[in-house]
Amino acid sequence: MPVDQSNPARCGLSWAAKVIASGVLTTGRDPQDILNFSCNWMAAPDALMKAVIETRDPKALLELPVEIDVDRDEGLTHLQLDGEEAWARRFGDQGCIIQDGAEPTVYFEPTELTPNPIIDRFEPEDVVETSDATGLNRGELDAAIDSVFDNPMFFTNAMVVVHKGRIVAERYREPFGSETQFESWSMGKSIAATLVGVLEQRGELSLDETALFEQWREADDPRRDIRLSDILNMASGLQFTGSFGRTEDHSVKQEDGRFLDHIYVYGGGTDSYQFCIDKPLADPPGKVGRYRNCDPLLATAFVRERAVDGDIQTFLSWPQRELFDPIGVSDMLLETDPYGHFLISGHDYGRARDWARLGQLYLQRGAWEGRQLLSESFVEFVQTPAVQAWAHDPYYGGFFPTNATGLIPGAPQDTFWMSGGGRQRTLIIPSRDMVIVRLGHMAGLVFGVDEPLNAAIARIANA
Repeated sequence: MPVDQSNPARCGLSWAAKVIASGVLTTGRDPQDILNFSCNWMAAPDALMKAVIETRDPKALLELPVEIDVDRDEGLTHLQLDGEEAWARRFGDQGCIIQDGAEPTVYFEPTELTPNPIIDRFEPEDVVETSDATGLNRGELDAAIDSVFDNPMFFTNAMVVVHKGRIVAERYREPFGSETQFESWSMGKSIAATLVGVLEQRGELSLDETALFEQWREADDPRRDIRLSDILNMASGLQFTGSFGRTEDHSVKQEDGRFLDHIYVYGGGTDSYQFCIDKPLADPPGKVGRYRNCDPLLATAFVRERAVDGDIQTFLSWPQRELFDPIGVSDMLLETDPYGHFLISGHDYGRARDWARLGQLYLQRGAWEGRQLLSESFVEFVQTPAVQAWAHDPYYGGFFPTNATGLIPGAPQDTFWMSGGGRQRTLIIPSRDMVIVRLGHMAGLVFGVDEPLNAAIARIANA
């Protein structure tokens, strides 16, 4: 039973319960630490969040009286705040899922994954010792990384720099390390794009396809004109409330008394794919770019239809077999809603080195160990700004932001990246033959990590 969208307080608390459950049971963090530095804003009233953002003083958030109970044996997390209750439970390799009560309730059969990576992440010989990092200014490299670790309130958890296919720098904040699966947020959108790219390379779909879902195929349904490329450009035109775009007010979580569509897919425990498919058209397809979770969810739903005829059970292991195994990624957690639909618009947990492998796949223009997993034209597509849809702010490609408009001052213009909340970054810089991964907690933004991180990225790229 989904959470009522007209109860924003319950939706926000449910979302926080899910994030705390995942942080405890996947990353191994303390529940209060997760609340304080990753998700208290989800349960906070909008007015409180607005004040925190404006003042950069999180004291009121840190005092939010959320009661947390995590039963690690049962995999159950329970939250209470101001008379509201929320639950989330771990379901094996599908991660933690919002529940309507304490009883385990999902509408699919959880599937155990059996990773079989061809290469187990980066091999030890791929790591360049400090003294061997030729071709780079080691002092500049180390100083840049220091700048985003020295202030503990920036909450940088991991950084990995890959140059010419080898790790030249790697650092973690205690108690984390190279085996930690970190919250990665909307970097998962780029995984959604990559799944599309796998099928596109095989000739099993075209980015120009229309009439993508059965519900859109009536002759008089304007949604039949939405191209797959429009969805990848975040320009489907579907009506979807939200306020989490680059220039939007991130303190807003509701509109007209309803939890925003953009985050309801996370906090509502709903059938997220059907929720998105059912939305009407608000703008002409391909004309209006806006940052909304409906589009990556629709892209993933379409891949499932095309790859496995919509079979939920088979698709749960499909990304591991068809994408992650071939590039040596064994522990990327893609979480689902209660109906078994991947929520990789934002609920995904990965190791820093595994994100570096995904970045390296794009740096190598879709090739890996002699096999072309993505077409070069697809790699070019995702890093090319959709200037018609994003004429007002032409920085967005195919579920990848780009540096075409100088969002990262001083970094090469050809930089493009996987982007997640709290400044999760997997940056691909073709002109430098470089991949940079940075992972951290949401709270780093409140304490001003943005400008130091951008400066560090530019320093590393130019080292």
